[in-house]
Amino acid sequence: MNERGGSLVELCTVVAIIAIVTGVSLPGWAALVGRHQQRAVVKEIASELRMARQLAMARHERIRVVVNAEQSVLRTECVDCGTGPLRRYAFAGRGTAIESMTTKPEIMFQPSGRSATATTMVLVDRRHVTHQVTVSITGRVALL
Repeated sequence: MNERGGSLVELCTVVAIIAIVTGVSLPGWAALVGRHQQRAVVKEIASELRMARQLAMARHERIRVVVNAEQSVLRTECVDCGTGPLRRYAFAGRGTAIESMTTKPEIMFQPSGRSATATTMVLVDRRHVTHQVTVSITGRVALL
């Protein structure tokens, strides 16, 4: 008789090896996911600033991004419209905080896409790594 299956001991050995490999790799995987989430917040903040610039050019209106560092919120609003916020991005609890800004806590985009002032926003994550998002006078947003 020709048997093709494995014994219960072989099955338990394979399951034990899989459990050990999984247990060893999970802490590294969790750290990798955490780093990715913190980088994602910085990229999303830069995207919100780029979106505000695009809104200013598309609507031919001055658009302001108000930065609330204490609550970790970016609020995009039209300066001359008198309407409520156009967009709101909250990143509280995601491991990244605004450490400082080189100008007052608002960034203004003109209808031409230019920024009223050049601004650098310094962000710090849970691992105490700093990231910089800069808005040039021409309105270009860059990550450093």
